[in-house]
Amino acid sequence: MNLEVNFVLPHWLYWAVLLLLPLVVMFLVDRSFRRGGRVSGSTAGEVPVSSHEGAFHPPGNGLTRVIDRISGFSGRYVAYWALIAPFAYCYEVFVRYALNSPTNWVHESMFLMFGMQYLLAGAYALREGGHVRVDILYTRGRPLTKAALDLMTSIFFFVFALALLTTGWTFFSQSMDQNGVFFASGYANEVSFTEWAIQYYPIKFTLFLGALLLLLQGLAQLIRDYQSFRHALPARDGNVPFAWFLVILAIVLGAITLFEIVNIVVNDYQPFALSVEHSLANVGIGALTALMFGSLMIVLMAGLPLAFVTGGLGVIFLYLVGDQFMLNMMPSRIFPMMTNYQLSAIPLFIFMAAVLEKAGLIEELFDVVYKWMGGLKAGLAIATIVASTLLAAMVGVIGAAVVTMGLIALPAMLKRHYDPEIALGSIMAGGTLGILIPPSILAIIYGVVAQQSVGELYLGSLIPGLMLAGMYAFYVWFRGKLNPRTAPPLPPEDRVSMKEKLRLLRNMLAPITLVVVVLGVIFTGLATPVEAAGIGTFGAMVVAAMHGRLTWPNLHAACMTTLVATAMVMWIIFGATIFVGFYILQGGQSFVQELISGAGLGPYGVLAIMMLLLIALGMFLDWVGILLLAVPIFVPLIQPLEFDGLFGLPGVSAADVSLWFGVIYLVNMQMSFLSPPFGYALFYIKGVCPPHITMAQIFRSSLPFLGIQALGLFLVIVFPALITWLPDMVYG
Repeated sequence: MNLEVNFVLPHWLYWAVLLLLPLVVMFLVDRSFRRGGRVSGSTAGEVPVSSHEGAFHPPGNGLTRVIDRISGFSGRYVAYWALIAPFAYCYEVFVRYALNSPTNWVHESMFLMFGMQYLLAGAYALREGGHVRVDILYTRGRPLTKAALDLMTSIFFFVFALALLTTGWTFFSQSMDQNGVFFASGYANEVSFTEWAIQYYPIKFTLFLGALLLLLQGLAQLIRDYQSFRHALPARDGNVPFAWFLVILAIVLGAITLFEIVNIVVNDYQPFALSVEHSLANVGIGALTALMFGSLMIVLMAGLPLAFVTGGLGVIFLYLVGDQFMLNMMPSRIFPMMTNYQLSAIPLFIFMAAVLEKAGLIEELFDVVYKWMGGLKAGLAIATIVASTLLAAMVGVIGAAVVTMGLIALPAMLKRHYDPEIALGSIMAGGTLGILIPPSILAIIYGVVAQQSVGELYLGSLIPGLMLAGMYAFYVWFRGKLNPRTAPPLPPEDRVSMKEKLRLLRNMLAPITLVVVVLGVIFTGLATPVEAAGIGTFGAMVVAAMHGRLTWPNLHAACMTTLVATAMVMWIIFGATIFVGFYILQGGQSFVQELISGAGLGPYGVLAIMMLLLIALGMFLDWVGILLLAVPIFVPLIQPLEFDGLFGLPGVSAADVSLWFGVIYLVNMQMSFLSPPFGYALFYIKGVCPPHITMAQIFRSSLPFLGIQALGLFLVIVFPALITWLPDMVYG
């Protein structure tokens, strides 16, 4: 009996679903809210937006309100696309295994859909403050200084957005049929290479449209920055001479930018006499390295979001070293990333976590572990670490884990008179396990950049992740045993019977089964990580329905949380791929490799330098930025080296070096979240702490766990089998 299905989604139906489904969902969501529907669960997201009480909030004007509405509508519109993917991937897995009818169109339709979503969501994320900024110095500035810095650094944002707008239009117009549309200029109706043969020009059009939306939202932000400057100036709330210097510098940079725009519009091959185009063409790679990374650190410290720092500087150096035609490298670097199949697992895993969180399962998870382990010395801290480990297997997103556990576990521990440093440290360290415990978002991005199997990375990181969780738990238990007053167990009257514990455990059967299924289909090879993420998201919706929490308001909140978190990650990738791609094109990769290998160090010496550089970068940069800046340079250097082992212990086989280094990198990145002065977990937890807990306490609480992470890093280097044993067992 032949059960094969030969259905291929018609192009018109694909575009109709993308165009009409969001409108239907908007109607249902709005109707639910009008009838009293509410969002359940907490509002923990990947990037909590800080708001200082008493701070001036610029009112904007009619134009900014119109732009905000446009960004809000476009963001909400594309956010609801995420609802399609779980059903599409479940269909693909079903027809492949049950009906022996694998498809190409399901995968292609979904990663193209997410690629368009990334681009169009950038403006909404900017409106919501979702783009990560390295604000070490920025947060310490007075309102006048901040406003002046915002005005000055906006030049880099507009350089990036304008360049993407113009090159994106060219990229789009080249993909159309030259004979059919007046603005087409290149190919004859470019289509994908699969049998589905979808037309590419609508997807490429989102490069232009996303840049346009981003540019408009940037204009609204510029108006508000100017209002903030005008408000703070009469009060002299900051360093007035320095603020005026920054504003004048912004005017000068803006004038230069306008002059160069005219030069590009008017001239092709012979620039104006005063133009800076091609002015750095003869600069050597050493000086170019100093210029690029020196300017990167300066602008980062000024508080501009990382995506626009790297993207803007990448555009500037493309123009200074090359010419206006080199700017066309931008869409050719971004398009492969926005349509990368593996990266589409990122929004799916985030959406899965958001649905579970809105279903209230994270609170229930902590309650179960809390009741089971609360009677131990430091039981609440151990329960926090265990719950964080389970949460990491559901979430894979660091900020959500730290913020959520901070909202749930911190009040419980402080109420029981825990030492704040033990309470804070256990939450932050446990929250960072999402870097290692599958399904890690960072592992997905690393696999794409380093061309490493994500499934192998997941298996390789499982034992180190569980090992670190055990080390954290042992540390807090030992502290509680040395001094029970710092981490007291639950009093006998608050403990529950074994019967009640088993009843509570039954409540967690569905989400734990979901995690086992998702990781199981990845490890056994039955489904790719992307398909597993789709299945997991569908399963999360089923679990939410079982708990009576699958409501339109909850789905809306999950979609919007997913959109901001995904846009933040992907726009950093877009900006960094331009900056790093240009640097590698200029010979930067070879320069760094020769610099490190020329030091005369052995393989482990080279590895030690890399680890120290990553730790130093982790003190200041975002984890995605570090990956995009360092991994493309480090991986080609580390792969040919021979690691024969330390202290007479077994080494690493040549076939396993890339996997081993990948997991070592993930362990190292855990440290970046706890490293003062700008470990992200430090600021995530500060956002949910009581007012009496200071940053100094938070810094101190991170240090013991930072030491444990350093010990874990040392162990996986000395004992590589901790990483390689499980992948070798599963994959041979």
